[in-house]
Amino acid sequence: MIRAVILSATIAALIMLWTEPTPPPRKVAAVTPYCVIDYLAAMRHPLTNEMVVGWAKGYGPCSEQDSFFFI
Repeated sequence: MIRAVILSATIAALIMLWTEPTPPPRKVAAVTPYCVIDYLAAMRHPLTNEMVVGWAKGYGPCSEQDSFFFI
């Protein structure tokens, strides 16, 4: 008796999962275009092993393209 109840509940749950409509696709936020930006970077000098700070080029959001000024 208990096995029949568990089996029928399992079958009913599986049927409900299979017949449930797929959810609508999620809206994706607008893709941020990436541009070449200048940023302040630090690295170790290979010979002296001290930190060297300077400007480098890399990729980032176009909104940050002109946001880095003199320090």
